Amino acid sequence: MEFIQSKHFTKEQVNLYKEEYKLSKPYHHVMIDDFLTEDLAEKLSQSFPADELFNKHKKDQHENKLEGDRFDLYPEIFSQLKKEIAKPYFSKFIEEVTGIKDTFITDDAYGVGIQKGKKGSFEDVHIDFNIHPVKDVQRRLNFQLFLSPVWKAEWNGALEMWNGCVSKCKKAVSCRFNRALIFEVKDTSYYGYTKPLECPDTADRKVFSASFYTNKEEKDLTFHDTIFAETKEETPKASFFESIKKALKVG
Repeated sequence: MEFIQSKHFTKEQVNLYKEEYKLSKPYHHVMIDDFLTEDLAEKLSQSFPADELFNKHKKDQHENKLEGDRFDLYPEIFSQLKKEIAKPYFSKFIEEVTGIKDTFITDDAYGVGIQKGKKGSFEDVHIDFNIHPVKDVQRRLNFQLFLSPVWKAEWNGALEMWNGCVSKCKKAVSCRFNRALIFEVKDTSYYGYTKPLECPDTADRKVFSASFYTNKEEKDLTFHDTIFAETKEETPKASFFESIKKALKVG
C-alpha cells in the first residue's frame, strides 16, 4: 500500500524541494502539497481521535490545544503512518532535500504525535527543545502534516514563521489539506499560530507531527526546553502629516 505519493521522489521533484529548502526564509523549510495518497489522507482525517483520547490538554497563557501520542488507542492507520516515515527511504529523502544525514524519529512521546486545535485554540511564538531529554540526541527537523479537509483563511491557524529577533512574522503557511511542512529546528526557528482560531465548533485544526533527530553536532551542546518568546512586532511609522495631525489633535 502506497502511503506517500511516489511523485515526490523523482529526481526532478527532489531537486525542486532541495532548492526550495535552501532558499526559503526566515529559516530553511519546504512545503510538500498532496503528500499522502488522497484516500489515506481522507481516512486519517476522518479517523482523527476524539478529544478524550488526547493525553495532553494544554491550556495556559502560551497555548491552547490538544496533543496526543497514545498510538495504542488510535486507529491503526496512525501507527502505520508513523512506521512509514521511520523507514530508511524517507530518511534518505530528507537527506537529499535538507542535507541532514542519518535522521530518525524516536518511538516515544518526543517523536511522533497528533495535535488538535478547536475554536479559540492558539500557540504562542516559540522555539522547540533542542535535545531529547532522555536519549541525548539532537532535534534537527520538525514535520507537520495538515489534515483538516476544509480550512478557511479567515479561521486563522496558519503556521507563522518569525524572524530571529521575533520582531516580524516573515511567512504564514496555510493549513491546506494534505500539505506537509518540514522545517529546521534551531534557536532562531520561531513559530506558532498566535491568532485564536475562529473556526466553527464543528471544525478542528488537525495535525500529524513528528520530530527528526540525529546524533549531536557538538558533544557539549546542552539541553534547553521549549522557549516562548514575547513578540516585538514592528509597527509602521506615522507619516509626517499624520504626526502633525496627531500633535494638533485633528480628526
